[in-house]
Amino acid sequence: MQTRIIALILACLSFSTAVHALEGVLLDHDGRPVAGARIQVLGRPGSSVTDAAGHFTLTPDPTVPFDVVVSRPDGIALRPIPVESVPVSGPIELRISPVFTDAVTVVSSAPADLELPPAAAFTLVGRADLEQRGPQHLSDTLDTIAGASGLERGHDAVPAIRGLTSGRTLILLDDGRVTAERRAGPSATFLDPFSIDEVEVVRGPGSVAYGSDAFGGVIRARTRIPGPSDPFAVRYTSVGATDTGERAVDLEIGAPVFGGGLLAAASYRKFEDYSSPRGTVFNSAAEFQGLRLGYQRAALGGNLRLLWRTDLGRDIGKAATDSRITRASYPQENSHRFALHLDRPGPGQWSRVGVTVTWDSYQLLTDRDRLPTATTPRQLTSADVDATDYGLRLEAERSIGAVRAIVGIDANGRLGLSAVNTTTNYGLSGLTTGSTREVSVRSARRDDVAIFVAASGSVGRVGLSAGVRGDRVRTTNRAGYFGDRGSSNAALSGFVAVGVPLATGLELSLQAARGFRDALLSDRYYRGISGRGFITGNPDLNAETSRQFDGALRWASGPYRAALYGYQYRIHDLIERYRTGNNYFFRNRGEAQLEGVELEGTVEVGGDTLLQIGLQAEQGKVLDDGTPTDGVPSRGGFLVVRRETGGRWWWLGRLAAYVRDRRPGPTEQVVPGYATLDAGLGYRLTEALQLQLYGRNVLNRSYLASADVASVLAPGRSVILSARGVI
Repeated sequence: MQTRIIALILACLSFSTAVHALEGVLLDHDGRPVAGARIQVLGRPGSSVTDAAGHFTLTPDPTVPFDVVVSRPDGIALRPIPVESVPVSGPIELRISPVFTDAVTVVSSAPADLELPPAAAFTLVGRADLEQRGPQHLSDTLDTIAGASGLERGHDAVPAIRGLTSGRTLILLDDGRVTAERRAGPSATFLDPFSIDEVEVVRGPGSVAYGSDAFGGVIRARTRIPGPSDPFAVRYTSVGATDTGERAVDLEIGAPVFGGGLLAAASYRKFEDYSSPRGTVFNSAAEFQGLRLGYQRAALGGNLRLLWRTDLGRDIGKAATDSRITRASYPQENSHRFALHLDRPGPGQWSRVGVTVTWDSYQLLTDRDRLPTATTPRQLTSADVDATDYGLRLEAERSIGAVRAIVGIDANGRLGLSAVNTTTNYGLSGLTTGSTREVSVRSARRDDVAIFVAASGSVGRVGLSAGVRGDRVRTTNRAGYFGDRGSSNAALSGFVAVGVPLATGLELSLQAARGFRDALLSDRYYRGISGRGFITGNPDLNAETSRQFDGALRWASGPYRAALYGYQYRIHDLIERYRTGNNYFFRNRGEAQLEGVELEGTVEVGGDTLLQIGLQAEQGKVLDDGTPTDGVPSRGGFLVVRRETGGRWWWLGRLAAYVRDRRPGPTEQVVPGYATLDAGLGYRLTEALQLQLYGRNVLNRSYLASADVASVLAPGRSVILSARGVI
């Protein structure tokens, strides 16, 4: 496949011809130029960045009418701007509204990034939806996206796409990887959803764009940073909830400073043990704190963003059916993150050049506390895991005739991983009788260095695109349980795709992709406790590769948007976590197949009411013996009705229903079918005070929080009162 991909990219470049460009200028609502914003024509890959005077160029020039998507300098997408005509001479003038993007939009177009395959499903969860639904964790933001799910639920819920768990779905926070040595995969447990402005979700293979942990797709969350022209403002959010005992406050100060926009913010959240319809769920409490400091301004010919985040989790309970026998918890989860991003028009014919640098110091403490009985003394085992993550991404985009092309370098990794297990024994009297200390990992690192190139163009009405990426992944382990070990893997990832317009507003996209995924460091080298038991790595794991086929049928007409997605993914040398008693191990399992269909759509009724629907039917199995894989979401779907009246009132209802899942994976159980109803109501008195009530599981239905073998019941009826405003 790699040879065919390279050949298609060269073919795309070869049929370039002389084309016209559309010049434009982007202004804010007060008529001031907006520098560093990204401009993209909806339905067409590629983008341009505005210069210091707000000027941009679209090559080739689009055919009217068309919609333009503008992403602010901080990356936040705004409402699409319809363009019905262009001036005969001179640049086109676009003005943006200060209003954020709508809650959720089914985009009948290619994803926002050129290098992502066009048949991928792109959904944007905006600020309005985040405020109205008040998600407690990142995984909760995906509740209105078909095919998205959470492995486990609660504070440590792991978001996943299309059943691709355990590090196969990439989470980005301000363009930096969220990495955790948790075998279920990264969860961003520490992240407060109140602190982010939007979540972009791409379902489909993203290996060419982002590397070996993007088989299933990408979940990208962005922190808001005020723009240079934004006035001084204080934003606040205060939340209180029944049943979960949630108490939360977020305070954000934005100010124009030295020609740029400055952000200073802090947040605090506390949860008590929640109540299910059958009683209080022990060991489900948690506490979180956060600090944010950001700054952005026009610099170096583009827009420069700097951001620091400190997010802390304390006493995060991991509720399980056996929590009163062995209590698992995370006493500390600490993340200190830095991100630098520069986006600017490129020199010469390059329309955009981007540089991203990220750094993260991460620490996770895990406790497994065997509680005492009349005949068995207490035993406490703790695991202390810490590491430093880095990322560097350089990319440049340009037109070559009628072809849009992007090239880039992507380097990321984890340094200085260490893991120490300490076991303290107690006598029946409750006094300590001794302790032991085991160094599971003394020092380990993982480095992934890659180059990628992608191109898109058209032959007549047929769109063609292709991309290829070459990765080299090295790991080393020094001392610890497995001693001095290492691994090295190099592979190509790629995709080829075709898009065919079938009728006005109706388009079919088909694509084939190949992915590559190396094991996590802890999959190879860690031995010790986890949240669910004792786990032993496997240094001899082979890297996974995939063959992935996707199809997308998208339709748009006036207020109607709909998309039907189908896919079949085959993963070779599947890395499987399996269970023997309370012990977990890793192995390669030959070949696994995941396939499914997803249907989603939106309808705008009367300009103030939005209907949204999502349906999913997905399955996964190991082809060797037909056994199911972990993490595949149940069949079912949701319906959301949302209305805003007069700019002051809004109300929201969400009904979700899922059928019985009779094919659990190797670490799962059968999950009975269930249905839940959420509903909310809000009123804006002034900009300084908005009040809302939101009810989760308002019918107080009893259902399992996840398919995990030790899963407890999900929370029962909970009512959340929120107050927010801008002063």
